[in-house]
Amino acid sequence: MLNISENTGVNNVILDPRNPSVLYATSEQRRRHDFTKIGGGPESGIWKSTDAGATWEKLASGLPSGDVGGIGIAISPANPDILYAIIEAAGETGGFFRTTDRGASWSKMSGHTAQGQYYNEIYGDPGDKDKVYSVETFSQYTEDGGKTWKNVSTKNRHVDDHAMWIDPSNTNHYLIGGDGGIYETWDGGQDFHFKNNLPVTQFYRVNVDNSLPFYYVTEEPRITAAWVAHRATPEWSGVVNDEWFVTNGGDGFWTAVDPTDPNIVYAEAQYGNMVRYDRKSGEAIDIRPEPRKGEDTYKWYWDTPLFISKHSPTRLYVAANKVFRSDDRGNTWQVISEDLSTGTDRNTWPVMGKYWSADAVAKDVSTSQYGLIVSLEESPVRKPAVCRNRRRADSGNR
Repeated sequence: MLNISENTGVNNVILDPRNPSVLYATSEQRRRHDFTKIGGGPESGIWKSTDAGATWEKLASGLPSGDVGGIGIAISPANPDILYAIIEAAGETGGFFRTTDRGASWSKMSGHTAQGQYYNEIYGDPGDKDKVYSVETFSQYTEDGGKTWKNVSTKNRHVDDHAMWIDPSNTNHYLIGGDGGIYETWDGGQDFHFKNNLPVTQFYRVNVDNSLPFYYVTEEPRITAAWVAHRATPEWSGVVNDEWFVTNGGDGFWTAVDPTDPNIVYAEAQYGNMVRYDRKSGEAIDIRPEPRKGEDTYKWYWDTPLFISKHSPTRLYVAANKVFRSDDRGNTWQVISEDLSTGTDRNTWPVMGKYWSADAVAKDVSTSQYGLIVSLEESPVRKPAVCRNRRRADSGNR
């Protein structure tokens, strides 16, 4: 019912619990390509309908004008006349806003906001109209309507939160979910119980080694880097949590296991942050190639390729804007190519029908550099190795 343009969608719809014909919605103008991201525009905003969505009014009084990005919105369960909004916007115009008259006028309570692409989800406390939670990298809560903010505890808990449920009969009891799983507290966040029986991990890649009698499986989850466990186990219940061990931190990407020594595991996190992990000692040594004297900083892709040579178990290959080879398990590296990046200026293409300035909302935030090496392969038959590289290039050229 609320159709704005091909560049703008609606990402939140909430109902007044006293009258379901009263709706509030948030629109977000954004576009993400492989070469750039624009996180906001003039079509983003907060809308209200009093006729179950047949017609809509864009609310403006007290809200940011100009280019606006992600918006999170919540109606207070304790007093539905009050709504809160957390808004990403150009310059210093964004922040945390409140209305006490069902959207007719808004007041900026503080400059607190969260990155619209990942977060901007807020939850009102069912028993306190002035208490609101914002789930984000380190989740926050306010007890004065958004003027000041405090951290939600991360004691024995992962960061990067995205969802929340508050028990209306006991607001000290709530569940919070995010990149690390689901946690429950009964004391307002002083202590959390982790729900460890949910098979919901997202894996980027899976690899195996040559261990006997049972090989190990290495898996690269979205958030907690590389985990390793037996493919088989004598336990009747199968592989349990205690059988896994961690080889690296960060987001897990490529892993490789020495085919002659399964105790040596190479594990990679984002932007080429790789280690050589010794399963016997538990030691992880950083092995990412670093610039030589007088050389510019290397440009690493989000999940840069890393693998062991098919011809030598001690030879590694990895790529940034250049290709690197190590013949001693990552202790030292050779640069074996010139700069292979395309050198493309990603600002030379229009987005949503126009060219955007450097101060556009969330421009290129959490977007990898463009034109770098994204995949790499070694000839399986020729020695010395002949490398074939792929680069992100203009118009799909390779």
